[in-house]
Formats: sequence, structure tokens, C-alpha cells
Amino acid sequence: MIFLLLMSFFFLILTEQYIAEKKFAKETETIRLQEYYMLSSMKEAELLLREGNLPASGILYYKFGKVGFQSRSISAFVDEVTFTLELDSGEKGVGFGQYDKEKGRMIKWKEKN
Repeated sequence: MIFLLLMSFFFLILTEQYIAEKKFAKETETIRLQEYYMLSSMKEAELLLREGNLPASGILYYKFGKVGFQSRSISAFVDEVTFTLELDSGEKGVGFGQYDKEKGRMIKWKEKN
């Protein structure tokens, strides 16, 4: 009887640990997906800005979400692009990038989640 009680307690602990690890793995996957989509969107916007083809606003669609963007000029040499991420699972994030027209690349990046 005591043996069964100890075995049940042991399996309960293992089950709790398994559930916690699965939850941690899912959260890690979501964070990596957010980072990947933000980085991909920033690189795409940087390329379009370099070519002079970035519209004032738009949406980039991905397999598990989308990233909206809005660009504006903050000086003669710098444009700012605001990225708004929305995953299909409901997570959201905002990022800001500053593009230097003389250097032809993003010079500053901030992210809020």
C-alpha cells in the first residue's frame, strides 16, 4: 500500500515536471518566432528603403502571423519605421528602427513586447 502511494507521488512529480517543460518549450518557441519575424521585417524594410520602394505603410505576412509597418521621415538623413507584430496565437510586439539614408542601413533598433 505504501509502495503504491510512493509510486503515485513519484509519477505525479514527473507529470508536473513534464508539463512545466512543455510550457517552457512553447514559450521559447514563441519568443524565437517573434524575434525572427521582427528581424525579417526589419531586413525587408531596410532593403526596400535602400531601393527607395518602401511604402508609407503596409503589412508583411508570415506563416504564423503578420507584421504591420509605418515609415516616416524624422530628419533629412533618417527615416523611422515602426513595426507592429501580431502572431496568430495572440502575442503582440512593437519595434522601432531608424534607417540612415547616407549609410544605407538601419542604425538603431528598439523593441517593446
